[in-house]
Amino acid sequence: MKRTQKICGVDAAYDDDLVFAVASVFDIKNSNVIEKAEYTGRATFPYVPGLFFLREGPFACEVVSKLHAKPDLVCFDGHGYAHPRRQGLATICGMLLDIPSIGISKSRLVGEIQPYKMGLEKLNYGTEILGYITSKPTRYWSTGFSVKLTELEQIIEDYGNICLRAMKESHQHAGKLRALNSSEMP
Repeated sequence: MKRTQKICGVDAAYDDDLVFAVASVFDIKNSNVIEKAEYTGRATFPYVPGLFFLREGPFACEVVSKLHAKPDLVCFDGHGYAHPRRQGLATICGMLLDIPSIGISKSRLVGEIQPYKMGLEKLNYGTEILGYITSKPTRYWSTGFSVKLTELEQIIEDYGNICLRAMKESHQHAGKLRALNSSEMP
């Protein structure tokens, strides 16, 4: 993975089948948002555990493609390799966008938690390492597209806070878009 300068966080909010997707890009030099994009549409696939990328993926890809400057890394609110099929939202969307990506999820789909080192645990499935777990808040990190496991560990160490801030910014903005839409409805 090349040197990281711009990190994008992607999240979406839902109002029934209406999806409000937001991408927020942070410049790592000054840790500020330098660009945001929004995309709203109707989901055509229901929520099915393990197939989340079919519901949210089209919106996540579309909102990232609306950005003027291509980010160096995209963080998705979902799984990458730590998925039952080893290809979650972060893997598929990163591949479609051709941008290195990682998944940062609030819940675990597969694997067992193993101690690793201060502030970081491993998510294992048998002898295979699927990703890492951080606490405060608890997040499950896994590789998506074009990011190696060793790079993921370095990303968490160097840019973990920026990744989480970018996702939080997108999460909050998507929630505001949903609230505005709800207040405008008769």
